[in-house]
Amino acid sequence: MQPSKSQPMLYQNLAARLARSLDAGAFRAGDRLPSVRQLARRESVSIATAVAAYRELEDRRLVEARPKRGYFVSPRRAVLPEPGASKRPATRSSAVGVNRLIMEILGAARDPSVVPLAAACPSGSLMVPAHLCSRAAATRLRRDPGLATSYRMGNGYEPLRRSIAQLAFAYGCLLEPDEIVVTNGCMEALTLALRALVRPGETVAIESPTYFSVLQILESLGARVLELPTNPRTGVSVEALELATRRPGAVRAMVLTPNFSNPLGSLMPDLAKRQVVSMMAERGIPIVEDDVYGELHFGDVRPRPMKSWDREGNVILCSSFTKILAPGLRVGWMAPGRFGEEIALLKFTTSVTTAEVAQATVAELLSSGGFLRHVRRLRSLFATQVRRVTESIERHFPAGCKVTRPSGGFVLWIELPRAVSAMDLFWKALEHGVSIAPGVMFSPSGGYAHHIRISCGNVHDENVERAIEILGKLAAGMAAGHGGSQTSGSISASASGR
Repeated sequence: MQPSKSQPMLYQNLAARLARSLDAGAFRAGDRLPSVRQLARRESVSIATAVAAYRELEDRRLVEARPKRGYFVSPRRAVLPEPGASKRPATRSSAVGVNRLIMEILGAARDPSVVPLAAACPSGSLMVPAHLCSRAAATRLRRDPGLATSYRMGNGYEPLRRSIAQLAFAYGCLLEPDEIVVTNGCMEALTLALRALVRPGETVAIESPTYFSVLQILESLGARVLELPTNPRTGVSVEALELATRRPGAVRAMVLTPNFSNPLGSLMPDLAKRQVVSMMAERGIPIVEDDVYGELHFGDVRPRPMKSWDREGNVILCSSFTKILAPGLRVGWMAPGRFGEEIALLKFTTSVTTAEVAQATVAELLSSGGFLRHVRRLRSLFATQVRRVTESIERHFPAGCKVTRPSGGFVLWIELPRAVSAMDLFWKALEHGVSIAPGVMFSPSGGYAHHIRISCGNVHDENVERAIEILGKLAAGMAAGHGGSQTSGSISASASGR
């Protein structure tokens, strides 16, 4: 139940009074609070207002809900600080050579028995159920049996491109269906964009840290990269970008994820987005924008992509439905701007087209009326899971750690104490049935040796809580100079219940 528009000040005032009572010591950590009905009767407010007040206190980590038991006072725990800006301004570009390391890490973490805190993939239980996907596919096949039996060319299934244009319009992008290219996931979109723009030896500016698959694409193209300092809250440094691109020809293109970047989860302010779009257009430097997490915001308004300020066709917008709808369908899309003709040719010579049954299934899901409800539910779930994983990290990780506070997406970036090697922690964690993503995957220069990324894409259950406890004990042992060995007995006991 949500408070009505006439009640927000009422529930906030009630939450403030309760918070003052908790601060005054009226309740101790672990004490049970009045039930929702008792609170509503006592304060002469509606049930909805009482629920909203408790949820406000939950968001502030003052109380916690326990299923079928009610609300309890949260234990007072230390709040870990956030990491600072990630790198100093780079003075020169560097070659990329991360593929072997990344594939070794991904291969080692593929064991289905481990708790998968490494992969930035949402749990299948959170996605659209398989029976709804089957029904959507069957509906479209009944209308058009040729979807499975014809060899159709072009930029994608027209009804899907029309639906994408309508979605984009809602967040400020004026796209025509004919300018949209449907791809095999966002990865193909990014690959096509960079193939259209970059030649061997040319330099691409990137956020640092950045999504490791972008590094893999650039390595395959023989490109060089220029790492730019990036703030976990506000994204890439506009000042550093201005300096790096001041000399004509220094940078051929740039790749940015302005809305909830992976792994930092940063969100660029609108003013910074506009500045970057304008500056890069003036300097003739194309922008490849990855907006795969844009729909997964925790606030009231979906953040606009940089493409919404693009008037020159200089921004290539790439996105997909894999993080929000049905990952197995592998349906992504791109709006290539002034590079449309070249990208259409690259798409044809790479994969001809994207499987039309998969496209039609997504189109049916989008038009069925349940898509927006599903995405709203997903945002709420991810916001809760990010909060709960953060709280678990604060409970179990040693002093000296720092953790990001994203306002969207579902990944956390953790800075470990200097004595803790992320790669050593990765291998020790695997021995105990937990996978993580070490920071070296996200930089071509070997940076972030003391950082890890953790995914909050899985439902936060006792297995996830236990996995984070194991990580915390291992990290604490390594930070103390014991390599985690002094905690091996207790860790093994915990892992045995996984």
